[in-house]
Amino acid sequence: MKGKSLSDRVVEYVITRNLDDLASLSVENIASHLDHNRCHLSRAFKHEKNFTVEEFIFKIKIIRAASLLKDDMDMTIKDVARKIGFCRCDYFIRIFKNYFGTTPAKYRALVTEPHL
Repeated sequence: MKGKSLSDRVVEYVITRNLDDLASLSVENIASHLDHNRCHLSRAFKHEKNFTVEEFIFKIKIIRAASLLKDDMDMTIKDVARKIGFCRCDYFIRIFKNYFGTTPAKYRALVTEPHL
């Protein structure tokens, strides 16, 4: 990871986490792993990317949730929400709808229906 900007190292770290790690990921975890102060890391990321580390983590969680909904039909919506770190399913559904414009259940139906 040498030679990359701090924000690029944050991005790389977040996107390479497995689901269990992603569910509990925080700015503090990332800062500790990258051996940086939390405030410095947050400011640098916001300056370089124009959004916060928290917003980025959140977005990656929702993208991973969409992938789970598509690829694992045995997981309930509630299971998906918990797997990516949401304690409340209703909150997950609301956030998912904000990102994708539809509920997780409707998204799953759309992406898994056979196309003619």
